[in-house]
Amino acid sequence: MNFKQLTTERAKDINKIRAVRKKTGLWGVNIKPDKNTKIFLSFLKIGAFTIGGGFVMLPLIRQEVVDRRKWITEEQFMHFLTIAQSSPGVMAVNLSLVIGWEINGFSGALSGLLGAILPSFASILLIAIMFLKYFETAWLRAFFQGAIPATSGVIGAVVFVLARKNLKGFYQYAVLLAATALLIFWHWNPVLIIILGMITALFMTYRRKA
Repeated sequence: MNFKQLTTERAKDINKIRAVRKKTGLWGVNIKPDKNTKIFLSFLKIGAFTIGGGFVMLPLIRQEVVDRRKWITEEQFMHFLTIAQSSPGVMAVNLSLVIGWEINGFSGALSGLLGAILPSFASILLIAIMFLKYFETAWLRAFFQGAIPATSGVIGAVVFVLARKNLKGFYQYAVLLAATALLIFWHWNPVLIIILGMITALFMTYRRKA
């Protein structure tokens, strides 16, 4: 075998190795993340960059699972949000469980749960260790003064988007206004307001069929 043939054979071997690595990964092992890993990383990212509680996570969760990943539809997201809000416990954690279950069953629910709670756990642990003694410092107060209005804006935006896309008909807007008034002025429990909205919807459906 001459030098030219040797070079050609070597080039073919290199191309084969590159093709295998492209399919299976650098070390010949498939390192493409599976669905559970994607669920975990998605909720981990959302939890890590959310300040202000579960309602602030809503636009990020919706953008990730509906718009970007297309795991569920807009209508499913609204149904799952109602279930999460009506169930005992933290709303964002409940939502991660329900969405994870819909995507990949029990393992998907567990992946979503871990992704949602780990950032909060790590943050609280860090605050307990370090931040409490620096809580009155000027830079930390400035941080929260900026985060609070931004958080309020995010919550307002998600309410507007969800209402615009899902409310249809006069009675739904009436329920929205009534629920807002009951929550703000009379301080009703949100779960009771949601149950009242469900009863109203059942009554209106029965009235139409009658």
